[in-house]
Amino acid sequence: MNILLIMADQFSAHALERSRSTDAHFNTPHLDRLVANSTYFSQAYTPFPLCVPARSSMVTGKYPHQLGIMSNSGAGAAPAVEPGHGPESLGHWFTEAGYDCAYAGKWHALQASATEADGFAPIHPFGDDGLVEACHEWLANRSVRDGERPFLLVASFDDPHTICEYARSQPLPYGNVPEVPIGAAPPLPANFPPAPYAPSALASEADASPKVYGTRDYTADDWRAYRAAYGTLVARVDERIGRLLDAVDLAETAVVFVSDHGDGDASHGWNQKTALYQECIRVPLLVHVPGQSPAKVDTPVDGVLALMPTLCQVAGIATPASLPCRSVLEAQPETVVVATLFDSGSKPQTTGRALIKGQHKYTVYSWGKHREQLHDLHDDPGEQRNLAVEDSSAALLEEMRGELYRWAVTHSDTSFLKKLVLPVSAPAQAHSGIFTVPY
Repeated sequence: MNILLIMADQFSAHALERSRSTDAHFNTPHLDRLVANSTYFSQAYTPFPLCVPARSSMVTGKYPHQLGIMSNSGAGAAPAVEPGHGPESLGHWFTEAGYDCAYAGKWHALQASATEADGFAPIHPFGDDGLVEACHEWLANRSVRDGERPFLLVASFDDPHTICEYARSQPLPYGNVPEVPIGAAPPLPANFPPAPYAPSALASEADASPKVYGTRDYTADDWRAYRAAYGTLVARVDERIGRLLDAVDLAETAVVFVSDHGDGDASHGWNQKTALYQECIRVPLLVHVPGQSPAKVDTPVDGVLALMPTLCQVAGIATPASLPCRSVLEAQPETVVVATLFDSGSKPQTTGRALIKGQHKYTVYSWGKHREQLHDLHDDPGEQRNLAVEDSSAALLEEMRGELYRWAVTHSDTSFLKKLVLPVSAPAQAHSGIFTVPY
């Protein structure tokens, strides 16, 4: 089956939702058309809310800590590897299975643009201008050149990631967005104010990198203007995606849409990514398979990490052995885990893990006051009430500590074991074993 994989960098899941009045300004008619013909995963997550670690997971099906890629520089606990170069990486795997594989746009796992060493024919470098046209040309030429082989075409857009340049008052590479009158800008989200018992580590990281985030001196009006700009960038990439979709027949082509991570979009007074807030870690995931009826899945799934096995299932080919998760089209495990690491240079370095199980989410950062966070995402989707400080949730807190501890042991997440709050259920020798080497 022909497959078109579409990615848009830093595209938050809530940009496809109209359930909250504060998100009514998003306008995505072309993606809405795809939603109407797809399985829509409303609780899809990235394994890491940052470009290079997430994209490296996307093309290998492995967690960032397994790859040793825990930052945009590629640095991690183990020596970094070129994630697209192995025989079981996405492009090589599908080429070996008989697919004609091409890549257009942002790669960023590790270098900016894809190369032939990544298993794809690179048909357009990093950059949105000309990307759709390059895909159209490749598809047109391919029908003459090789109509027998199925294709896997990846179209990877940079927008709306350019909201980062907007926040820093820098020129936007594909054209600046028009300013709107503040009265016409969207309202602030309900969870804009800092929550009681918020993790102090995040405030410290924002203070450590003011030039990266660019929002230290933002007023409420500045944040509203930011939201308006983000909505414009979302609409801009949606228009490009619409032109791309016009070139394929949905009756004959499977289409998957996903992002590597989201954007804070003023929630918690946060912009960009890296934090373990829902706005940063939840991603849109649409899977259109010809002949399958539209559906909606509300259970948590590893949306980015599971891309490799999901595409293999859609294609009807074997899946690489020993991947940590299965296709999102199959029954899923109960838990999803997201990792993060701030590479600001400040010490101690801030790392963190979030575990989502059903409607509950447990987050623990490596240091700082209120480093444990526990939320009921059904009753508190904005993560404003930290149940970890309430005695009535002590049993649930202990359960989630145990879930994360078992996950870390099972998946050899040894670098973070020393940062966990160990559950009472951990073996008696667990602490001494973890700290055999103290630091």
